[in-house]
Amino acid sequence: MIYKRAQEETQSGINFRVIRYADVLLMMAEVENELSGPAAALPYLNQVRGRADVAMPPYPTAQYPVSTQQQMLQAIMHERRVELAGEQVRNRDIRRWRRAEKLINEPIPGYADRYNLLPIPQQEIDNNGALTTADQNPGY
Repeated sequence: MIYKRAQEETQSGINFRVIRYADVLLMMAEVENELSGPAAALPYLNQVRGRADVAMPPYPTAQYPVSTQQQMLQAIMHERRVELAGEQVRNRDIRRWRRAEKLINEPIPGYADRYNLLPIPQQEIDNNGALTTADQNPGY
């Protein structure tokens, strides 16, 4: 995979966002599970696991049955965690599931609500006359 293109047409020639097809399939599985139920989501989930270079057994498995919407969501969460490990999408998944109250257990030890927002850099507050330290996000 090429991470720097010779004719980059954005601000930088590095770090452009790449979305993997497996990520798209897992997003589709999550959407279908919410809209139509686990039967509609299962083909997308198994397509990720059924790739020749992965060759994982299809769902349902003993650890992840997928007959209910909640069971399917747990399988999708597991699959996103292992399939997309190290690809910097986990925090967005956790935030989305936390806001939707879909998490059974808090996956980040020591998590606090203040982490939902990032701090506004002090330099930005100093450089913008319309901002004061009172505008800083809560908890920072």
